[in-house]
Amino acid sequence: MAASGFQKPSLAFKDATLSDVTLGGATVNLVFTVTNPNDAALSLAETDYRLMVEGKQVVAGKPPAGIRIPRNGTAEVTLPASLKFADVAGSIADFLRKEQANYSAEGHIGVDTPIGVASLPFQKEGTVPLPKLPDVSLGTPKIGEIGLTSARIDVPLVFNNTNAFALPLGSVSGALRIAGADVGEVGAQPVGRVDPKGAKTVTLPVTVRFSQAMAAARAIRAGRAHVALDGQLAAEGAAVPFHVEHDVEFAQGD
Repeated sequence: MAASGFQKPSLAFKDATLSDVTLGGATVNLVFTVTNPNDAALSLAETDYRLMVEGKQVVAGKPPAGIRIPRNGTAEVTLPASLKFADVAGSIADFLRKEQANYSAEGHIGVDTPIGVASLPFQKEGTVPLPKLPDVSLGTPKIGEIGLTSARIDVPLVFNNTNAFALPLGSVSGALRIAGADVGEVGAQPVGRVDPKGAKTVTLPVTVRFSQAMAAARAIRAGRAHVALDGQLAAEGAAVPFHVEHDVEFAQGD
């Protein structure tokens, strides 16, 4: 290389981030900086690498084609890998309650040069931040209709996304208890996308049959009760359970 006047590019690790986050997984992005000390621009030729998260190998991808490293300049190369949370942990919920996950990566980035492909090897260990599950809270239930034998109530659930990126939550379902009495299953209701640092309220319609839940009937008529929901968020084949309960006052519907 010295005889040809060509200097080998250098490689430096920059960051490990997540993108394309869902309840079921995310893309892990390893970002490297390639420095070209030569007077001619170079181009990315190839990548070959292996990524392990929590000791489990994940599916490596490819950076976009056409990456150029300018003369006497630098360019970022992002190596993506597809991470399915269920593949690295027995419980998605327990895994996402961690602040971060351990990873190790090794491989090389190949740069096309006038004298052939220059291989830039790397080996890196570190941690990548994990997305946080949404905070779920109960709003004020509204009594839509109340009769001698049943009542229809609307139970609002508030999903608060504390992440700096949007979180697609799919749908929510669950089993509701009012004043300790089981009032039945709540069918799947769409939640959808919650904006970064944002919140979304989803209303669960519930019909309470008094003959099956007398304690709930008395509480609804009194206008105050302890309400609990064992729920589940489901999206893209992944399911994450949650539990929320609170003493609430019932409001009359519009």
